Amino acid sequence: MFHDKKIIAIIPARGGSKGIPNKNIVDVNGNPLIVYTINAAKESQYIDPIYVSTDSTEIADVCRANGVDVDSLRPCYLATDEARTLDTLKYTLNLLQSQNEYYDYVILLQPTQPLRSHIHIDEAIVLIAIHENA
Repeated sequence: MFHDKKIIAIIPARGGSKGIPNKNIVDVNGNPLIVYTINAAKESQYIDPIYVSTDSTEIADVCRANGVDVDSLRPCYLATDEARTLDTLKYTLNLLQSQNEYYDYVILLQPTQPLRSHIHIDEAIVLIAIHENA
């Protein structure tokens, strides 16, 4: 939470990939790729929940093993090469709203950015708040 604003991090991680199969859980320097994003989000001082949107039981298992629950898998039509990330975000937010969960800010964290740290995330949140109040 930042200035009484609830902030959710959504990590979209589909199982299919043409270039690198299961790229979101491929080992990178001793950890599955998605774990770097999970850890950065967990270390953020402002993010409330972390939500992983995936169609893959393998990705869900990796997330659970690293402290992030995956309540359900997203529909297959949101995990194709043609599916847009925006549609996945809308689906996820609608799902959360149906469970009476509402957030002021949504932070999209792609799992393919392992060099992003919690510092980058927190700096971005502060910048958003500064511009919102300007």
